[in-house]
Amino acid sequence: MKKFKNYGIEELTKLIAEQDINDFSKFCHEDVDESDLLKKLIEEIDTDRFAEKTVLGIDIYHYSQYKPLEQSLIPVLFKLIYNKSCELCLANSSYIFQHYKSTETFNKLFINSGDGGFQIFDTPIHATAFVINFQMIVRYYNSFRFFPKLRKIVGPLSLRYAMTHDKIYKLDKNYFGPAIINNARVLIKDSLNRFLLDENTHRWFLYQINGIENLQYVSISQLQELATFADYKRVDGDNHIYVDSKGFDFEKMISCDIQKIGDIMAKKTNLTIYNLHLQYKGFLGDGKYKTVISVGNLNTTGIN
Repeated sequence: MKKFKNYGIEELTKLIAEQDINDFSKFCHEDVDESDLLKKLIEEIDTDRFAEKTVLGIDIYHYSQYKPLEQSLIPVLFKLIYNKSCELCLANSSYIFQHYKSTETFNKLFINSGDGGFQIFDTPIHATAFVINFQMIVRYYNSFRFFPKLRKIVGPLSLRYAMTHDKIYKLDKNYFGPAIINNARVLIKDSLNRFLLDENTHRWFLYQINGIENLQYVSISQLQELATFADYKRVDGDNHIYVDSKGFDFEKMISCDIQKIGDIMAKKTNLTIYNLHLQYKGFLGDGKYKTVISVGNLNTTGIN
């Protein structure tokens, strides 16, 4: 996977302390020349080397409206669904996730928010595979086919998703950057349980596969031609979402609709937002019955 630009807080604080005035003074230093410190910070941080990553935001809708017992159980339920989603990605999308050694790889790239979180991926292709697996498990849970006793206690889950693509860097063990910030801003603006994308994600699909509508036709043979998958090799294993063949497969992702919603202003940042609706036909467990699930919806009402 593409490496992050990683910084240590101790190293940066030491650098700043050496270049700046770190003693309390009775004088105001408003006219101080900061050019020496600025030069050092530019050299050390080098924002051009920040990695471009995709962030998938997952939020459990109306978490605060659950009763106290249910509220305390939802993070546990989320973890159960999350862990199973990681297992499915490793088992059923072996080509896409060949650089993931175990579920621990996913965990290291996850920022927990209590009632959801932010998962970091190399590309929107990875994020799409993950969100389909995640929503599939949520459907099985909601229909009393996965942890039915817990389903009776907690009730159904309703989720909203957001995907953003931008710069990310690592500070000690924590992740920061506009991809995460913008994702949180998009999620909080939605009240209709949709799957929202930013302009950068929309543009990535346009440049890489000639538009996001072509997701339903993507095969591994096509992905191998993309520069971002240059170091990926053919591997043994199942590939249920992106088919392991040339040509089209209408048995998997059966629809993909994208609509431009408009622009939002979040803390003085203008973001162009798209609404994505996916339908996928698959199965879990014994596989006797095919199940069609939707990620997002077709509601075109503006975001609040």
